Amino acid sequence: MKRLLGGFLIAALLLSGCDDGSGQNAAKKAEAGTGAATRLASGAKVADLKKKYGAQPSDKAIMPLYNVDQKQVLEFKFNTKFKDQIAADVVSIHTDSKALKESEIFTLRDFKDKNAAKDTVEVKPTVGVLASDDNPAAYEKAWGNAPIYYARINYDLNADVPTKLDQPLIIPFTIKSEVPVPTVKYEISQDGRFRLKWNKVEGAEGYRIYNRSKTTLMKNENKPLRGAEEGYAGNIPQLVTTVTGTEFDDFMKDGRGGLGQSSDATISLQNMLVKGEYYVTAIAGGKESNFSVGVSTADLSERLPAGLAKSDNIFLKEYDQVSDIPRSVSVEFIDGSHSQRDLIFDTANLKIQEYGSTEVHFKVKGTALKGFVLVKKATPDDVKLLESNGPVQDTSGYVEPENTTDYVPSPDVPTIIDTTKGKEEPKKEEAPAPTDNLVDAQKDNTKKQVEEGNKQEVPVPEVTSEAGVNADSALEEYLALNMVDAKKEISLSAFPEAQNFETLSDVLQKVVYQNPLILGVKQYRYDYDTLTLEVNYDDTEEHIKKKQGEIIAEAKKIVAAVIKPGMSDDDKRKALYDYLNDNTKYDDEALKSAEASGFKQVDEKYSDSFNTYGIMVKKVGVCASYAATYKMLSDLSGLKAITVTGYMSGVPHAWNKVKIGQEWVNVDTTNNATNSGVPYLLYNSDDTTAKSIEYETDQAYWLDKELSEFKSTDNSKDYYVMNGLEVKSVTEYGTKLADQLKSGKPVIAIRMGAKLNEDEVFDEAAKVLSEVAKDKLKTAKLATLGTYIVLKP
Repeated sequence: MKRLLGGFLIAALLLSGCDDGSGQNAAKKAEAGTGAATRLASGAKVADLKKKYGAQPSDKAIMPLYNVDQKQVLEFKFNTKFKDQIAADVVSIHTDSKALKESEIFTLRDFKDKNAAKDTVEVKPTVGVLASDDNPAAYEKAWGNAPIYYARINYDLNADVPTKLDQPLIIPFTIKSEVPVPTVKYEISQDGRFRLKWNKVEGAEGYRIYNRSKTTLMKNENKPLRGAEEGYAGNIPQLVTTVTGTEFDDFMKDGRGGLGQSSDATISLQNMLVKGEYYVTAIAGGKESNFSVGVSTADLSERLPAGLAKSDNIFLKEYDQVSDIPRSVSVEFIDGSHSQRDLIFDTANLKIQEYGSTEVHFKVKGTALKGFVLVKKATPDDVKLLESNGPVQDTSGYVEPENTTDYVPSPDVPTIIDTTKGKEEPKKEEAPAPTDNLVDAQKDNTKKQVEEGNKQEVPVPEVTSEAGVNADSALEEYLALNMVDAKKEISLSAFPEAQNFETLSDVLQKVVYQNPLILGVKQYRYDYDTLTLEVNYDDTEEHIKKKQGEIIAEAKKIVAAVIKPGMSDDDKRKALYDYLNDNTKYDDEALKSAEASGFKQVDEKYSDSFNTYGIMVKKVGVCASYAATYKMLSDLSGLKAITVTGYMSGVPHAWNKVKIGQEWVNVDTTNNATNSGVPYLLYNSDDTTAKSIEYETDQAYWLDKELSEFKSTDNSKDYYVMNGLEVKSVTEYGTKLADQLKSGKPVIAIRMGAKLNEDEVFDEAAKVLSEVAKDKLKTAKLATLGTYIVLKP
């Protein structure tokens, strides 16, 4: 009977990725879904933009200090004398951008003149952090090898009396490296394999890979470390190996790229020995660079398969007939967690044996795991069954804009950058030696830079009069207006708080993903020397503005047709969702184009499918386009929505969160009935429901790390809950299925609210069909997708 019910092929889930994040107050962000309320007048300056938002971080911020000497003593001069305070309470040094207590490193701090002024705090380095046997940098009284440090100032530098700040002033600084520091990123392939990648360092003869991990005897576990967030305390980095290329995945150092192979055709394990945090240094002329930023695998654990769960290790297992072979298996990940993954069968090369068992080869979707099972009795019809019951293909719909900024500036970038000198500025090699009090020098320079930057004119694109911009600060709106206007060079001299790789990357991505009229950002880079953000787009400014006009016109047309007078917010949200389901579809050709390049680039003829223009105007696109379109339509309809990015079953994906009451519930317009075969797969669902079908918000950016402001624990508005389509037993499933069959539904989707045995569900479906719709018994097709059971009579 299972055979008759095994053939419903659910359409591919269309997944994509992106993210959002800054460093602003999360509660304020949560209310920023409908665009800025006040539009600037033409000719407005940056100073006018800052007035609009009131007090700004740039009012007190001090620009970063680059390439400080390893033994530099930092001085922090205040406008007041301290009496009861101790120096350690006034200033501290950290390795994490939030400068929390956990990331503080040991330094010597005291007042420069204890008996007189007590207005200047001296901070001296001690034993350097991120030292190792192979890269000591543990000279006496040195800062060490961390890529970035952060000075936390807890008192107002300018107050006449000791005044503790509500929010500390944080000044990033880097230590001069004798060799440029590689900018390291990670990559997870379509088959779930982890790889480190970094930029080529000019003149480098090789690169060293280091690892920090917690020792676990005889277990392939991945214990979390917090690296920079804990001041790199604990285990010192161990040298893994030295390579000459710019990528690495050979963690077992056996040439197999982290794959445990039992034969040429069978892989039993993957991501072998991947654990902890990884760092890369460059070697040139007998010298070694500082450590790169760390890549933590603990945050990626649930996306890195380790092998089949012991209970589901079906390799070489023998079955009586093909219909007995499971269609999915439980995969164990490097943190010990488990997840169901579909099996993909190699039917093209299957050779049925007349005598003896037939080998049926398989691979596990989203992993590098593969092998074969044995079947005692197989027929050509069985092969067709395997084909028709095959899982959906791996999909991903997002090509992330490339950030080519160096994580830390190269060694020839001056400690203090002063762009206001213009042509009089000395060449790098002739730059004067910095003064002893670098902080004072940078404080004065910051004031000068900000004053000049505040005079710059802010573009006010006409299209924003229709849609506004989504922003929570002057910096965000400034970036949004410039990128909506397709500006290629954006000066950031007025915003010292943005002169840091992590902050700028997070703010920029938040701005791009929450502003649907920003189109085609292909690549961006920050120039430390000129304090300029350089942005490359996949189209010309003229074409981008033409498309923006079409987007606005179509969006207004859709809202006018779909949103009716007297509609409740709930009705509006559903009307917009239904419009996208009924009038748009996933762009499979765009997906293929992205896949062909490993999701690094897309043929320009498909570029529209990756932004708002695709779904809004052409009515085809991938999930990034769906999420942006739903965000924009929500904005124009007075609904609060944000774009969320992360993963679904380990594949990059984008969707939305909408605000209902005090909750931010999940809505995925991509995986609708048209595209996935499951109606309202994730509609007004809480975070627990999202997690049950393996939706996971990305942890790489600020917004998602602080997502508690956007959490949802109330599932009462969920489509399946509200319509009584969630069941907790096989018997309840049978009853619900019978009711749906009698109503004549063409596709019946029911969600399991508890873990149910798949075989029992199939048997119950067959029983109900034989009783209620016997004529459908031989043609009905049934499948499960996560916790959803879908029947097509």
